[in-house]
Amino acid sequence: MPRWTNLGEASGPLEIVISGELAETPKLKKGETPPPPPSPPLLVLDPDPNGDPNRLLDVARGATDSTGPSLDRRRGESRTNKEGAEFHAPATADAWRDRATHLRDKMKVNLGLWPAPPKTPLNPQVYGRIERDGYTIEKVVLETLPGFTLSGNLYRPTSPSTAKLPAILCPHGHWEVGRMQPDVQQRCIRWAKLGAVVFMYDMVGYNDSKPFPHEFLNDHLRRWGLSLFTLQTWNSTRALDWITTLPDVDPARIGCTGESGGGTQTFILSALDERIKVAAPVVMISDWFQGGCVCENAAGLRIGTDNVEFGALFAPRPMILVGASGDWTAKTMTHAFPAIQGVYSLIGRPERLEATVFDFPHNYNQTSRNAVYAFMGRWLLGLDPSIDTREGEQTVETAETLQTFDADHPAPARKTPAELEDYLVKTIGEDLELLAPTRGAAVWQAGKPFLATALKTRVGLESPAPEAIADKVVRRVNREGMAIVHHQLSRRGKGDAVPVVRITPLRSNGRLAVISSDEGKAGLVSASGELSPTVRALLDRGWSVVGFDPLFVGEAIDPAKPISHRPEVVHGPTYNPSVAADQMQDLATVAAWAGSQPDVRELALIATGLSGRQALLARSLLPGVSRTYVDLDGGDDADERGPLPAAIDLPGIQQFGGLRAAAALAAPSPLRIARPGRSFARDWPASAYGLAGVPQALRFDEEAPSAADLARWIDSGE
Repeated sequence: MPRWTNLGEASGPLEIVISGELAETPKLKKGETPPPPPSPPLLVLDPDPNGDPNRLLDVARGATDSTGPSLDRRRGESRTNKEGAEFHAPATADAWRDRATHLRDKMKVNLGLWPAPPKTPLNPQVYGRIERDGYTIEKVVLETLPGFTLSGNLYRPTSPSTAKLPAILCPHGHWEVGRMQPDVQQRCIRWAKLGAVVFMYDMVGYNDSKPFPHEFLNDHLRRWGLSLFTLQTWNSTRALDWITTLPDVDPARIGCTGESGGGTQTFILSALDERIKVAAPVVMISDWFQGGCVCENAAGLRIGTDNVEFGALFAPRPMILVGASGDWTAKTMTHAFPAIQGVYSLIGRPERLEATVFDFPHNYNQTSRNAVYAFMGRWLLGLDPSIDTREGEQTVETAETLQTFDADHPAPARKTPAELEDYLVKTIGEDLELLAPTRGAAVWQAGKPFLATALKTRVGLESPAPEAIADKVVRRVNREGMAIVHHQLSRRGKGDAVPVVRITPLRSNGRLAVISSDEGKAGLVSASGELSPTVRALLDRGWSVVGFDPLFVGEAIDPAKPISHRPEVVHGPTYNPSVAADQMQDLATVAAWAGSQPDVRELALIATGLSGRQALLARSLLPGVSRTYVDLDGGDDADERGPLPAAIDLPGIQQFGGLRAAAALAAPSPLRIARPGRSFARDWPASAYGLAGVPQALRFDEEAPSAADLARWIDSGE
């Protein structure tokens, strides 16, 4: 046990200052082993001068011979955009189909397209036709969102044809001059000469789109699930909508090809939209590097997956991967291609996937283009392999020739980023209201699974099977009338380590309450070591109580490095859970373990403060919980634009309706909500519980109930 030193009494505000290192690193002689760093002290502020801090530790801390943290790797680990997810094809075709359906939904949620914006009129403008040798070029402006335009150029063959033609979308990469880049123009020219209609269009913030910068992200947008990736993917979707309506285009023969960032758009659009029949993502799909631009990253998008698996979603449609020896696609033939080929083979179409790597730096040069011409010519244009599709001498255009806006065709009035943000948030809010339980049973029957998918994706937790949880007993304490046992729980292979305490009365009734507190295990006990009134009231009724320290709380924080987040990496939210998501996962792990204990026949959940909001968000994903009490302490669905505490700053929280939707999705399980904020929409859960036929199972309290009242409700549901 620690050795305690009484530092005296303080009659007023107390300021604690910790400065400098805990100890200087000693100079060591060759071969000497450095001593372990000294343990920092434990500080207890006890209002009772006669209190015993060891009684506090009986509940609040497992290991008392050290102040070291739990052995949780998450504190020091963050996946980066240079790490894949080691994707391999599953065992069966049915397993892949299930996974593919789930993954597409997950992608749409994380890309901010669940719900997607309304498809408003594109108001296409096509003008400025110029004749060239074997092809024509026209200027195109589409209004993909009200007040938000997409510019590009349309290439067509001049050879007369009575049959409808295939079409190819050409998103460009991060060239400084975008679609004006000669390598981008060359493929459009060649495709038109081969007999395809080709649309080459701007990335956001390039060329004719420059008034809108190549960025679109802030705290507010992130909470609504929106990002620059949303706009890029939406533009590609709307470009596809438009090109399939052209009278000379065969909508059943649409291809897509792009390089680098354009390669990202190619495999993302192709994975999500089955109208793309042939794809050629060039120098992009890799498990070495997932994309370094804001237009290729969105919060949550690659948690548990990667670009290789996204590429596999195109199966069984024909696709060619083109890599380069001088970039991250150098190992295409040994990494990405075999993994994706596993899926194509699984569903019986291995011949529809090809791959090649050329000895060049990052590129979409003539050699790479020739490989794509041959592949897509066969699968999209129906050209015999003996026909020479290789590119010859071609003349590219000047930027002035291709630009869509000039004195005769001035740019229209367009929304600023702030105005577009307001529009998109407003439309999502309107879409959510159309799915609300307040609109009746038929609407809620359709809306409930839609919102549940978004919530499950954004919260991201799994309820582990009992056999997937490792349970290590750390310490046992016997106190008057109860047994206190400290555990460390870990999901096998996940690297987490959750400190847990279980308090069991001598006369246990086989029922257990998990208590989630912002203070972790310390929330179960006062500084003087006395159990909280709620814990005491539950124990008196024969209930066992479990408390835990979620990541970055209590024993799950390193006192030597007291940071409260995973290590920061570039585009970290794309690859790693938020603090809120990690902590909700810990709640799910503890609840799954507690409910699986052989002496437990009923499980309840109590959560307060920020932890109360987490518990409400997670509630519909926690099986086996009978009754849930959450004290929101004024928490609501206010649309905050500034920073929020990390414990409730969940990407996409507004996208599924926030706390009101989480409460509605908890029906029909008994739910008691204390102190909801002014903006908390009570009509959502009230309607959902009414439609479930159990309106009495939902209760609101304006003030927090007494410990005795709460224990009575947990015990009887009254």
